[in-house]
Amino acid sequence: MRSIHKKRRIVMAWMGLAILGLVLSACAGQGPTAPTSDATHARGSYKIVGIGPGDGDLLTVRAVDAINAAEVVFCSARTRDKIAPYVNLAHKQVVDGYGVLFRYYGKECAQVTPKERSRHTMSCEQYHAKQAEFARLVREAVEAGKDVVLLSSGDPTIYGPDIWSLRELHDLNPAVVPGLSAFNAANAALQAGLGEVILTAPFKRENRKDTIENLAGHERATMVIFMPRDMQDLFSRLTKAYAADTPAAIVCNAGLAGRQKVITGTVGGLAADLSGVDGRLSIVYVGRSLAQAQFKPEPSSQPAAKGKFYLVGMGPGDADLATLRALTVIEKADLIFAGKKISDKFKDVLAGKKVLNGYHRLFPFYGKKCSEVTGDEKGRGGMSCEAYHRKQAEFAALVREAVAQGKTVAMLDSGDPLVYGPCSWSLTELSDLDTEVVPGLSCFNAANAALRAGVTEGSKAHSVILASGWSVDEMAAHQSTMVLFTMRTQFDKFIQGLSRHYPGDTPVAVVFSAGYAAREKVIHGTLATIGDKLGHGRLPFEHLLYVGDFLEKSVTR
Repeated sequence: MRSIHKKRRIVMAWMGLAILGLVLSACAGQGPTAPTSDATHARGSYKIVGIGPGDGDLLTVRAVDAINAAEVVFCSARTRDKIAPYVNLAHKQVVDGYGVLFRYYGKECAQVTPKERSRHTMSCEQYHAKQAEFARLVREAVEAGKDVVLLSSGDPTIYGPDIWSLRELHDLNPAVVPGLSAFNAANAALQAGLGEVILTAPFKRENRKDTIENLAGHERATMVIFMPRDMQDLFSRLTKAYAADTPAAIVCNAGLAGRQKVITGTVGGLAADLSGVDGRLSIVYVGRSLAQAQFKPEPSSQPAAKGKFYLVGMGPGDADLATLRALTVIEKADLIFAGKKISDKFKDVLAGKKVLNGYHRLFPFYGKKCSEVTGDEKGRGGMSCEAYHRKQAEFAALVREAVAQGKTVAMLDSGDPLVYGPCSWSLTELSDLDTEVVPGLSCFNAANAALRAGVTEGSKAHSVILASGWSVDEMAAHQSTMVLFTMRTQFDKFIQGLSRHYPGDTPVAVVFSAGYAAREKVIHGTLATIGDKLGHGRLPFEHLLYVGDFLEKSVTR
């Protein structure tokens, strides 16, 4: 009971800060907004709220706020138990029985084959009836002025079973509150810094370019496989697509304290022994980057008196996209490293803490001999190779000194600290210490929510490739859904590279300032038209480029 009260105290403290921030923002604005009509004011709202994987402390503050503000909450009994310590469900209408209703949505039951019908416990007609019943209940509540939320595990836009409701209820202008994916939590469990990533599932669909077999073989990309289920069959396919010595890992129950399990090895080694692995609760990783994972299979041998180092993902956008787990680590930390932007964003929370700036983005030249640095590389980092090495050593010495004194040390990083993360090098440098990564919401998750569409629901592709300017040509050949982390690469170069592989009428979208409630913006177009829509000036740094026909289903179009 004491722990529940502590959790609620942390939540309420952070919500208080968030409310204060909103008040201050309103006071600093351009004046009051135009009054709305009584009819509009009386109408409620509908949101899908991503509640993350694993334990309830992987909820974001924004998700907690949305649940607390709602009058009607659709969720399972299991989800209710998970979130109960963190939200107030008193005096709310909590409704069970309407989860995982996506099957057969938008499909004529006469077209369903007997084989398809045999896979599920309900018939197509029963699913359609339940979908209609859910939609009716939501509409009635919204028309009555009530705020309605549907709680969806993980990131609702990545193989999410509830995203169908956005299309069904598009006239209600539904919204999505972003949630961490099992991918984010599994990254943290592995402690592996990732660049290019292929998110996929072991579907077997004819005439698709984005099958596991076709997507395999990219040296710098890590394949992440959701919903493996039949592990024997999956690894049989992987052994044909990858060399036997390719690093691989299985993460079970990602984000669930006490039950999370990580198995590391190679494709060949894991294929030979999959005993005790439950594919329904797992996510599979394959790729060379896993060779650098800092997951420690054995409990730390450090004496109990020694402290601990945390790499903490603080999310993108506004401060309310930080998770409750991240906030808890900050509360107990004795020493915190944070860049100026994060320090300013969380200044109220960091008040009274020992915070050191100047140690963010120290990844350039890590692990590389300065004598091997080329002339082109020397101009990229802002400091010389030698200066970076000195700063990296200085940071490591400060952390080791504090940990040796039994202190808790936290490095705060934006987004998911292990997806193109500038601080992931610290896990390798400090591998001799007790380290832990607190998963963070990626700008990718936040931008997915802004698009209000399932990124894995393309008509021609079910996979999503996270790529950068260094790999766009190579990865675009699969004509899968792509999400491009632009990283100051000239936008025209992206379009030129994509146009070599996709037709000009392929839908694209650019999401600016993902996660910032007041300035988030989405612009839709096609490969042929997006350049003219954006103009040819310099774009803001914070934007992601999406490519794929899943955008045709976006509520924001």
